[in-house]
Amino acid sequence: MTAWTPLDAADKARLAENLGAVRARIARACAAVGRDPGAVQLVAVSKYGGPAVVAGLLELGQRDFGENRVQHLLELHAALADHDPAPRWHMIGHLQRNKAKQVADVLSVLHSLDSLDLARLLAARRTAGPLPCFVQVQLHASDGRSGLGFTELPAFLRALEALPGIDVRGLMGLPPEGSAEDARPHFRRLAEALPAGLGELSMGMTGDLEVAIAEGSTCVRVGRALYAGLSGF
Repeated sequence: MTAWTPLDAADKARLAENLGAVRARIARACAAVGRDPGAVQLVAVSKYGGPAVVAGLLELGQRDFGENRVQHLLELHAALADHDPAPRWHMIGHLQRNKAKQVADVLSVLHSLDSLDLARLLAARRTAGPLPCFVQVQLHASDGRSGLGFTELPAFLRALEALPGIDVRGLMGLPPEGSAEDARPHFRRLAEALPAGLGELSMGMTGDLEVAIAEGSTCVRVGRALYAGLSGF
C-alpha cells in the first residue's frame, strides 16, 4: 500500500459540495425528461486527483471511478488496496493491447472496447468473471477518436458473442468538441444504434451531461465539476 495524506477539512467540505452539486444536476436532468435518477450512474473521472481525493469521494458514497491512463489507474489501485469500501475502476480511455493483461482483473468496467484482438486478450486474462464492457463507437469520422464506425457495429457485436469472458452492456461515444447542443445529434444517433437487448449508454461529461441524459445516457463521466476549488486544482 502506498502512503498518502488525507484531504484537509476544507477540501473535504468542498468535495462534498461539488459531489452534491453534480448529483443535483443529474437529478434535475432526469426530472426534466421523466427519468429515474437512480438509472443514471455517475463515474468520477479520477485522472484529476490522487488517492486522497478518491478516498474522500469514497467516504461520500461515490464508488465508481474512471481512468484514462493505465499507469495512473494501477497507482491508485495500489494506493487504495486496503480501503473499505473499495473503488470500482472503469477504464474510459483507449486501452492498448499490450497493457490489457495489467488491468484485466483490476477493472470493473471497460468503456472503450473497440477491437476483437483486445476483447480476446481481456477474455483470456480475466479470472474474475466476465468483464462488463461498453463498445466505443466513433461518433464523427473526422475527429480522430478511437472507436468503431456505425456500419461495423453489428458484425462486431456478433463476434463478441463468442467470447464468454466479455459481457457487453452497451455503447459508449465521445462527441466532437463543441457545445452541449452540438453534441445532441451525436448522442441521439448513438442511442438509436443501441441494439435490442443492450440497455446501457455511456455518454455525457461535465459540460453536456444534461443533454446526454435527455438522449438516454445511463452513465455519465464527470471530472472537472467534482474537483473545482480543491487545493492544487
